[in-house]
Amino acid sequence: MSVSQYNRYIWLVDTIRSAGKITREEIDRRWMHSSYNESHESRFPDRSFYRCKNDIESLFDISIRCDRANGSVYYIDESDSNSQTKQWLLSQFAMSQSLDTSRELRDCILYESIPAGTEYLTTIVEAMREKKMLHIAHLRFDSTEPPHVFLLAPLCLKVFKQRWYVLGLVKEIDDAHSTPKDEPRIYSLDRVQHLEITEKAFRRPKKFDPKAYFAGFYGVFCGKQYKPELIRARVNELAAKYLRSLPLHHSQKEVEPCVFEWFVAPTFDFVQQLRTHGSEMEILAPQSLRKQFAEEALRLMEMYGERDN
Repeated sequence: MSVSQYNRYIWLVDTIRSAGKITREEIDRRWMHSSYNESHESRFPDRSFYRCKNDIESLFDISIRCDRANGSVYYIDESDSNSQTKQWLLSQFAMSQSLDTSRELRDCILYESIPAGTEYLTTIVEAMREKKMLHIAHLRFDSTEPPHVFLLAPLCLKVFKQRWYVLGLVKEIDDAHSTPKDEPRIYSLDRVQHLEITEKAFRRPKKFDPKAYFAGFYGVFCGKQYKPELIRARVNELAAKYLRSLPLHHSQKEVEPCVFEWFVAPTFDFVQQLRTHGSEMEILAPQSLRKQFAEEALRLMEMYGERDN
């Protein structure tokens, strides 16, 4: 996918969504004056329009509909308004469009950058769409060995704390008779040394639902070895306001004033997030997690106490 083609997708989605409903004539008029119109076309060509419309639905699951009963106007179908993926993509498209049309303000808009791995997104999306395996060389953070080389049947993409991850079924490349394992594994794209699509096809598990798979987890630590459980914590009023405005997990409930519960696996990612609240949060349950936090607090006191002395 070329940059100019991707820019057309961005422009078309944001133009239609910001207008609510818009005619083809108005789309043509706006395209004629758009900075994305590098060829200075007098209108958005019909062939290009319908190709973009189909590509946008295929790649991003964003549907552009035509309401012929009310003057043949086009609009974004937001019936699946709860789709986090769709809302995230629409917000990204809107931001890209805003930055392009307000170039003098680019230095005034600060956002978190993703360090590496984004160059692989298009290839992975294509592999998922075509149900083709990926050939990957991946280097672990804690490894001094050469990159691990394997085939991966990609099932979904996930972004978490400025990093993109791909979840999929692994097939070792040095074993021609092996089959993808039942338990998916997740890999960070910024640790990928090489990635390319292959001609080897795979069957996507019929019952696999990415949203359901991650439902009991926070972040990217996941798998059968982790079990969701009830976690309860008491926080001060300031921390409570933050948690109310931006829940840590979809299972979050405020069961008493300033007392929150989550039904989630206590993985490294979630425990690390709880730690960010420091003394503003007291773990109430489970007892094992409360004990873990208490022991960490004692180690911190000993460490700082020794330094002070």
